[in-house]
Amino acid sequence: MKRHLTWILLLLTLLVGVLPGAAAAGMEKMTVTFYDEVSQSYGQPTVTDRINLTLDGAPLTPVDVPALVQYPAGSQNGRTLVPVRLISEALEATVTWVPETRQVVILREGSTIVLTLGSASALVDGKQVQLPDGIPAGVVKWEGKESTMVPLRFVSEQLGAQVEWQGDTATAAITSPKEEKPQPPTDPTGPEEGDLGWITGLDFDKTTQTFTVTADHTPQYRILDLGDRLAIDLLGAVYAPAVGKDLILSVESDAIEQIRCSQHGDDLGYGYPHTLRLVLDLASGVSYAQNLSVSAGGNQVRVSVSEAPEQPELPPLEPGKITIAIDPGHGGNQPGAVYPDANGNDVKEKDLTLPMSLMLAEILEDRGYNVVPTRTGDDSVSLADRAKMANAADAELFVSIHCNALDRNDYEGIFTYYYPNSTKGAALAQQVQDGVVAATGGIGRGTPSANFQVLRETTMPAVLVETGFMTHPGELARLCDPTYQQKIALGIANGIDAYLNNRT
Repeated sequence: MKRHLTWILLLLTLLVGVLPGAAAAGMEKMTVTFYDEVSQSYGQPTVTDRINLTLDGAPLTPVDVPALVQYPAGSQNGRTLVPVRLISEALEATVTWVPETRQVVILREGSTIVLTLGSASALVDGKQVQLPDGIPAGVVKWEGKESTMVPLRFVSEQLGAQVEWQGDTATAAITSPKEEKPQPPTDPTGPEEGDLGWITGLDFDKTTQTFTVTADHTPQYRILDLGDRLAIDLLGAVYAPAVGKDLILSVESDAIEQIRCSQHGDDLGYGYPHTLRLVLDLASGVSYAQNLSVSAGGNQVRVSVSEAPEQPELPPLEPGKITIAIDPGHGGNQPGAVYPDANGNDVKEKDLTLPMSLMLAEILEDRGYNVVPTRTGDDSVSLADRAKMANAADAELFVSIHCNALDRNDYEGIFTYYYPNSTKGAALAQQVQDGVVAATGGIGRGTPSANFQVLRETTMPAVLVETGFMTHPGELARLCDPTYQQKIALGIANGIDAYLNNRT
């Protein structure tokens, strides 16, 4: 009997060592909803456990959504999720949100963590790593507030911190990375065995707006698009002026604010003894996709400014009329989703959103509105410029038109998105969603919020309408039909009228 009691006590001790579920004492309950990246909507309310946080003994308190436990299906042992910006900045890391790919990029001292919302794996310094228990990063809503949440232990340990579970107070205690004692300099005097060679020059030509990297070998490089920054890693390369210190190169450019240069060893995970990282800080409204091009030839890598940012040009606006900004998604060298129709011909999203937007513009103009389109042809327009155009026009409303896609072909329906915590945006989204569903007879999938750039950077109530799924054969056929496109345009116009007529 005594031996059995000993084994029972040992088993209980092991269970408490894992972040507990129902076995934990003193946990406060909270009701949250988790955003599903597949259906692009919030799930049903879930009751879970609230977690306290400390950093080096001091309370660490989230502003919006508290730390909480997410339990895998069928398991009582969960993983703690915390707001990404809270934990990253507490551990002296920077956070970048990439809306086009639904990714969070965390940077600290040359280390890079890329978390894709809804994915059970992450990229750590370019290597794929499975997340513990498959618990992904994701958006969580609690009491009307939303936060992007990430696994606490995984992110903390990747940033060099430690996490200890204190079950008696339901607290995750985080300890900052220990400061290393100064070591004798180990900076390279030159390339080592396994490296490719020297970087012999970094030059910026203000006339041609070209940044040139010159090497004594054929350079190998990787590009990381960080939204407001562009990182270029030169593999197996050493640049003597950057050894032992970070350099900042001043440039005369409207697109590039400065270029930072940092010499790394083998810490970036590329398999070379050294890597030179160049970071181009981009001016407001500039993006790699729209304004820069990277090319290589011989012993050089060149970054060229292909399109300088300009102030948006607006059509003539009639005083006294309400102005509506209409944004046909994608365009130019950004086709959006591409899927074959019933005849096997590729259909590009940009070729569906434009006619729908032009139809909408015509309806609104007939109803007495000013209309500002972000594009009227097959043009490349950055997300930042789309928002700038609407803001410069002092538009009353902003409507972006897109088509959806999934990795399955049996899901169809209409979504209308608004920016998180925008009361007016939510009201506009509901009216537009109701209008489109009524006009088309399509399946209404709801009005979730999302941190899309065009919704975030516009200063007026803004919505993004996902008019249907190109991956569903029947819905794709309807989206290609001008009669159905006209119904979508009419539904959006009716929703705009309803919103404006019901404002208080």
